[in-house]
Amino acid sequence: MARDLPIWKVADEIVRHLSQTNRLVLVAPTGSGKSTQVPQLLADSDLVAGKRIVVLQPRRVAARTLAARVAWERGGKLGGEVGYQVRFEDRIGDSTRICFVTEGILLRWMQNDPTLSDIGAILFDEFHERNLLSDVALALCKAQQAAARPDLKLIVMSATLDAEPVADYLAAATRCPIVVSEGQMFPVQVIHPLIPADAPVPEQAARAVADLIEAGESGDILVFMPGMGEIQGTLNAIRAARLDERLALIPLHGELAPQDQDLAFEPNPLRKVVVATNVAETSVTIDGVRHVIDSGLARVARYDAQRGLQTLMIEEISRASADQRKGRAGRTGPGTCRRLWTESNHLNRPERNTPEIRRADLAETVLLLHSLGVRDATQFDWLDKPELPAVARAEHLLKTLGAIDPTTNHLTPVGRKMLRLPMHPRFSRMLVEAQRFGCVEQAALCAALVSGRDLLVRVARDDKHVADAREEFEGSPLSDFHTLMRAFQFASEHRFDFETCRRHGINAKVSREVGLTHSQLLSLAEREGLTRRHGFQPGESAAEQKPAGQDGRPTSSEEGLLRSIFTGFADQLCLRLSSGMLDVQLSEGRTATLVRESVVDSPMFVAAMLKEVQNRSGGTLTLVGLATAVKREWIEDAFPEQLQIGLHHEYDRTHRRVAAVRLVQFNGLTLARDHQKELDPIASGRCLAEAFNAGAFELPNFTHEVKQLVARINFVAAAAPELEFPKLTDHGLTDALAQAFQGMSLTKEAQAADLRSAVFAHLGRDKREWLDALAPTSIPWTTGKPAKLAYPSAALDDEGFVQSPEAQVKLLDCFDLTEHPKLVEGTVPVRLSLTTPDGKRLDSTTDWPSFRALAYPKLRGGLAKKFPGFTWR
Repeated sequence: MARDLPIWKVADEIVRHLSQTNRLVLVAPTGSGKSTQVPQLLADSDLVAGKRIVVLQPRRVAARTLAARVAWERGGKLGGEVGYQVRFEDRIGDSTRICFVTEGILLRWMQNDPTLSDIGAILFDEFHERNLLSDVALALCKAQQAAARPDLKLIVMSATLDAEPVADYLAAATRCPIVVSEGQMFPVQVIHPLIPADAPVPEQAARAVADLIEAGESGDILVFMPGMGEIQGTLNAIRAARLDERLALIPLHGELAPQDQDLAFEPNPLRKVVVATNVAETSVTIDGVRHVIDSGLARVARYDAQRGLQTLMIEEISRASADQRKGRAGRTGPGTCRRLWTESNHLNRPERNTPEIRRADLAETVLLLHSLGVRDATQFDWLDKPELPAVARAEHLLKTLGAIDPTTNHLTPVGRKMLRLPMHPRFSRMLVEAQRFGCVEQAALCAALVSGRDLLVRVARDDKHVADAREEFEGSPLSDFHTLMRAFQFASEHRFDFETCRRHGINAKVSREVGLTHSQLLSLAEREGLTRRHGFQPGESAAEQKPAGQDGRPTSSEEGLLRSIFTGFADQLCLRLSSGMLDVQLSEGRTATLVRESVVDSPMFVAAMLKEVQNRSGGTLTLVGLATAVKREWIEDAFPEQLQIGLHHEYDRTHRRVAAVRLVQFNGLTLARDHQKELDPIASGRCLAEAFNAGAFELPNFTHEVKQLVARINFVAAAAPELEFPKLTDHGLTDALAQAFQGMSLTKEAQAADLRSAVFAHLGRDKREWLDALAPTSIPWTTGKPAKLAYPSAALDDEGFVQSPEAQVKLLDCFDLTEHPKLVEGTVPVRLSLTTPDGKRLDSTTDWPSFRALAYPKLRGGLAKKFPGFTWR
């Protein structure tokens, strides 16, 4: 153990608090030793009674490197006393006591052992990153503490965490203690440019590296970039600078092989320039770094739950992340941090990262919660609750995939099989279905092909060689996956040679990653008994094992793969709007455009790729790609309970009549429509009423008298809600007209209907007598002749107040009024529209006595002068 690290100054405080309570929040700066020393402190104490200590890490790189460091410090080997487990990689043995794992691994353990009976303490490291799975794990562990495991210790750790909200969340009968380690950081000078630079970020970073070296500054350099493309661009720009000093240029990101990641942490005789994503922002320290060059950017995944779109965008990091990155320069001595953004820009950035739960696809998490008995994710004990649309979208996807029973909201047998495969539900559903058809190997390759970056580069119009090669890869018009599989096979056969792949439009690096992921998925499938390897070669598509027939129909082997792909993306079923065109209809009334590179010409297909791009006019366009043809019988076989078959009535504008159509629908998309001869009289009448409301035709009998009748009913409904008069707004009026049109199917029949009687019938006999008393068509007037009332078409004004009916009367006739006329048992005044003797509008009032006392005296002189033959009292 490295007892000289600052964290040991608070070791006694940590032990004391954990002896008294089972929860603790620890805030310790970068390099203080919290990630490596606190697990050892617990292992050497009697706080965990010989049970395992689990350290949760947000990234695989950190879990692996931290485990290696702690194993070295304790003089053992990985897999002995200290080990790690991440996705596809397990170095934990029976004797392992300190386990570094990613959050998803712990959640998988909880499925088999909800109480975590062999674990004594769980450390949530770098919790400030607010990963979705760490939030879930913390909530579940908190619940187990309160129920079956009061002895389980929970420690939440971070360098930049806002500790109070987390401590409040963890507080039970007593307050959750917070321990703060001051650390031992060397000063770091922060340098901002005065004005924003015009050059690309990789070039700015390369220039900053050159400046440091030319100035004679000592120490290794850590450069933060948002992604692999920017990392490579930075490395190329540094090489192009031809600096006098020889440098060890080292990339660091999560997609590298473990041995390549280790290069960043190992000693090197040359000055190291490590260009990394934010995997280097937290956890394990890279010794020797004295200078940080920060692009201030990171790739952030965001999920639009309203539209079901996943995006991976480059965004500005928060101020907390910038401080975390800066701290990497002050670990071994005074350092510098050169930020490639201005100080004013820095002050305008958000203080902290947005919790992943507010920007992520929740499908995998919701499925996991269902397995743990949580039926409603919105009611789960979250530190930060997810958005309701995101939960609803996840539930909808899981029900569409057949993982959750829509009637009971319980996991189905298919859903339980999916749970055993730690991947997105789309891919686990594909593999479960592929087991039925004996094509798990091919389905696993398809999942690998779409779980990372694009394998094929976009074809330039003038690159004939790449275009010709692309045509060679296009093996089947039934699925774009065949194109990817053939391209991958080509890359594999040529040992992923960079130049050969480049000339054929293939990303060689991605091809290698696909091969690795494919092998890992196959290992998982074997472990769960889905398949046994039998000589399948990566890249060998089902079509290549058994060629499709001459008529272009899929063979039985190929069809199994197509059906497996369909089940994984069933919610992204597309219907072409017209033959030969690229525009398609999606569920929920959405439309999209199929990418031109697709070889699929089927009228119905599923799209594995759905994204939104900006078009030339500045608007947005939804694109779908990686299409796979679908047959209706596949839907009926895989998801029979989700097919909706019913008789629908539609208004035919061309023939001006109602037509009955039998519709077969899936997920809101109409798969088949057959016209029927017999119409349902009630449904036909409602269809005519809805067509009228939509402006399909006019109704001559919908006269002013009928409109006023409707307005009177709505007026009473608004003014006296306790009387429960039916509102004849859009929906209510449709109900009334539907009664009038019952049994009709032609427009001309509807136009001849007695609408007044229909409205009265809808009102009901018991309320008709009330209507004339509460909302008469006229009121008695001083002239002896009733004054007609005009009711507004909208019963309420914009502010929600009841609008008064209006009576147009001459001002001279109002002088004999003793009180203002009112309706609805004296609760609503009539609006008197006052006119001059020649009928011109003068003013209006809903309070005649006040008007006569206050407003009329100002008008009287002008009126007497203009109309001298009348008596103006």
